[in-house]
Amino acid sequence: MKLVTAILRPHRVDDVRAALGTYGIHGMTLSQVTGFGTELWRTETYRGRTFHDESVSAVRIECVVADSDAEDVVSVILRSAGSTASGAGKIWVLPVETLARVRTGERGLDAL
Repeated sequence: MKLVTAILRPHRVDDVRAALGTYGIHGMTLSQVTGFGTELWRTETYRGRTFHDESVSAVRIECVVADSDAEDVVSVILRSAGSTASGAGKIWVLPVETLARVRTGERGLDAL
């Protein structure tokens, strides 16, 4: 099994959720996150005052999938969240050693 994690701009999340649902991925974790990449700061104006904001709001999407589906899930996310804008996001894949469903005690792929 693999953990697919994507950090995306908030306005792209609905499209990604819909695309993953069409692919058959319905369970995922969404988290509001902030951070920065190569752009160390950006200029914002709030109530007439200008300030430098060092963090950008984003959404972290995580889903555990079968090994054979991981590359397809990355492709689905890339297609549905694709952008040429700087700071559009990142996707990474990590191995999952154990997965258990708390309610039933199922383990491995049965717990997906």
